[in-house]
Amino acid sequence: MHTAAKVTLGFSGVLIVIGVISALVGGVSLGETIGNSSPDNEDWSGELMWEGTTPTSYTGVFDWTHIYNVWVEDGGSVQVEVIGGDSENLFISCEELDDCSIFDEEGAIPGYEYIGEISVMDSGTWQVEFTVEDGDTVDVMIRDDPSFGGFLGILGGGVACCCGILFLIVGGIMAATMKDKSKVNMSPIVP
Repeated sequence: MHTAAKVTLGFSGVLIVIGVISALVGGVSLGETIGNSSPDNEDWSGELMWEGTTPTSYTGVFDWTHIYNVWVEDGGSVQVEVIGGDSENLFISCEELDDCSIFDEEGAIPGYEYIGEISVMDSGTWQVEFTVEDGDTVDVMIRDDPSFGGFLGILGGGVACCCGILFLIVGGIMAATMKDKSKVNMSPIVP
């Protein structure tokens, strides 16, 4: 078999193995996240990360692979700001996302309403500030939903497997069509 075919087949095998492992790890992560909560449980909207009363701020570690749902006391009007944030690290209201009713039935938390999510593209420590205009005190909470990371693992694993299969096909075609150079035997000529 030609060296290029061997390399291509070996590379495809490595890609397939990496893809399968990544998809399995992502699936287990997603399964644990979803499997540990049911739609009737408030953990359906994420695990409680922090709760407090306005006006207040929270400083914590945020990961780009997680979704951070923000909840406020029913009837409360709260402004949320990621301090030092930019167009990639910010609070996005549920009106902008058009998903205000996502937790109306499944994962609803009695006495609270979902108002949006904190989105970070730069993992690290961020400060989130909660304020109200009328000076009232309103209970707020941040709930951490890590299921997006599991979804990314499954997606990445699937892409790696598809690429591995593609390279496997190419390597198979190369192995079938390319021939090794025949070896030339040289014998010494004796005068």
